[in-house]
Amino acid sequence: MEVGWGGGLVIAVVVTWVVGAYCYWCVKALPIGVPRLLASIPALVIYAYLPLIFNRQTHLIGVGAYFCIFTWVGSFKLLLFCWNQGPGCEPWVLASFPRFAIVMSFPAHIKRKGRVVKKIPASSSWFVHLMESETWSMLLVRSGVKVILLGYLLNHVFPMRDSIPKNVMLGLYCIQLYLFATILLETLGAIANSVFGVELEPHFDNPLMATSLEEFWARRWNLLVSNMLRETVYNPVYWWLKTRQQKLMAPVANQTSSEQQSGAFGATNLQSAPGIKSRSSIQEGISEAQQQQQPQVAEKKPESQFDIPKFYAMLAAFFVSGLAHELAVYYMTLKVTGEMTAFFTLQGLATGLEAGLKVYYRQLKPPKLLRRFLTLGFCFITSSYLFWPPMSRGADLQVIAEMQQILRIF
Repeated sequence: MEVGWGGGLVIAVVVTWVVGAYCYWCVKALPIGVPRLLASIPALVIYAYLPLIFNRQTHLIGVGAYFCIFTWVGSFKLLLFCWNQGPGCEPWVLASFPRFAIVMSFPAHIKRKGRVVKKIPASSSWFVHLMESETWSMLLVRSGVKVILLGYLLNHVFPMRDSIPKNVMLGLYCIQLYLFATILLETLGAIANSVFGVELEPHFDNPLMATSLEEFWARRWNLLVSNMLRETVYNPVYWWLKTRQQKLMAPVANQTSSEQQSGAFGATNLQSAPGIKSRSSIQEGISEAQQQQQPQVAEKKPESQFDIPKFYAMLAAFFVSGLAHELAVYYMTLKVTGEMTAFFTLQGLATGLEAGLKVYYRQLKPPKLLRRFLTLGFCFITSSYLFWPPMSRGADLQVIAEMQQILRIF
């Protein structure tokens, strides 16, 4: 069965409330953990099937929207809910079924009390408030400006794509994706703020200002997905690896401690052991009080080392993100190329290399402008070879035409 855009909206509303009701009254009543996870399998299957109901020849935006909202975001939120985590477990959300159904099904996170995502000084200029404020009025103004920019790109620039260099067009595609995503998400945030009186966490934070890959992917680009990957993939993997590392290091630490106490490496070990006085202090009869008055020699802190569990956990999060984007391409083209997985795996490896350089070469700190250029340049070059080709094979013209139709509604 394949449906159009209008029919898809109707199905979306029905699925939102049916799946939400099942999770709210059935899954929530079960013990936290595996029982909830097993009970959530029917909902996860429904989420995975939804993008396939669209006619991908004419409604690629519908396919992409269903994938992002249900198959990816909805599934991740449901997985967090199984362990009593995530936006679905907020007290304000659990107090009402309509709130629960909406929050669990749409790409939005309620800003937690006492958690400041971005604080704007009162003395800032109007331009700063326009670009960074999360109040509903500023969100609507920002969305209006972006609608104008996106409309200009779609109606006046993209029709001349044959005469525009390929690299320039790829950059314009990046801008188009950013504008379209932020318009939808900021409009959703404005509605939530004005109607429900809640503030949603921002989804983007000026990604063009990033000075490192870690900052770009973790703190500036698509923060909703970054936070969910951190909670569902990064944190569990890091905890498991760190626990395993500590268990492996425990016997070595115990053996070293016992050898020091037994003097296996000479009498100097006894002298350097904490809490044991040196022979000279004992022979001279210096009291404890006198020793405390003597100046203490500052211990040399060990140099920080590259955190291997953190690197593997970060790489796992990037790999899962690549698989999710690969699934999105499959929904739109019914083909699997592996390019999306390679792109995000490469980003993870590069981010880990960047973190290693910061640890072992602290003195190497290029100017901020150069770091920004290198970060954005790396993302642009790698995306032009791995991210955009599977997205644009026979689909870019259809997506642009659909966006033009949506903008006419505004």
